[in-house]
Amino acid sequence: MRPWPSTSKSPLPPLLRVPMDDESRPGESSGEEPLWRSFAITHVLDCIADPTKNRVIARLSDDISPVFPYVNAVLQGVLYNPEGQTLTIRRGTRLLTFYPRLAIFAKVDGEQDALEQLTWFQALCNDLWRRREALTPRFERQRLLGPLDVYGLLPRLNCRACGEATCMAFAFSLLLGFKELKACPRLDEAPYSEGKRRLVELFQATGWGGPPEEQGRGV
Repeated sequence: MRPWPSTSKSPLPPLLRVPMDDESRPGESSGEEPLWRSFAITHVLDCIADPTKNRVIARLSDDISPVFPYVNAVLQGVLYNPEGQTLTIRRGTRLLTFYPRLAIFAKVDGEQDALEQLTWFQALCNDLWRRREALTPRFERQRLLGPLDVYGLLPRLNCRACGEATCMAFAFSLLLGFKELKACPRLDEAPYSEGKRRLVELFQATGWGGPPEEQGRGV
C-alpha cells in the first residue's frame, strides 16, 4: 500500500482550487458563480482490481449532485443512481464515481491522471450547469451492457486462446477493460468476424466505449 493519505512530496492544501478564484474555466461566464469551485485529492492508494493502477479519493468543495441528471443526459454509458445520488463514468479503463461532495476513482495512473480527470469533469459540470436552462435532464438510468450481451456475439468455443478459461470470462474481462477484442484471434476468422463488427457497434451504441483498442483513453 502507498502512504496514507497522499503520495505528494509536499502536503496538499486544505482545498486545492483548480483553477484559482481569479481564473476562468472553459464554459463559464464571469458573472455566474460556478456550481463546483474546487477539489482536493486526499488519498492515492494501490488499486484493488489492478495493482499497477491507483485508487484515488478526492474531496469536492460543493454539492455537485444537482448536475448529475444533466451529465446523464449528455454522456452515454453513464451509471446514474438518482436514489443514491451517485454517478459513475468509464473513461478508458478508469472508473470515476462521483458523490455529492466526494469522488472515488479506480484504475487511474497516479495522482496526475486523477487531477486531469477531476479537471475535465469539473469543467464539464460547470459548463452543463451554466447551460442547464437549455438542456433536458435525464433522471432514469441508462441501459448498460451486460456480460450476456457480449457473450452472445463471441465464438463461444472456450478455446482459451484469449487467456481466459471460457468465453463468458472473456466477456467479463472485456467489460471491465482487462482484455481487448484482439485478444480473441477467432474473431478475425470468417465465421466470427460479423460478431466482432457487431460488438464494436454495440459498444459504440450504448456509449460503453468498448475495450481500450476501440475507445482510446478518453471520452
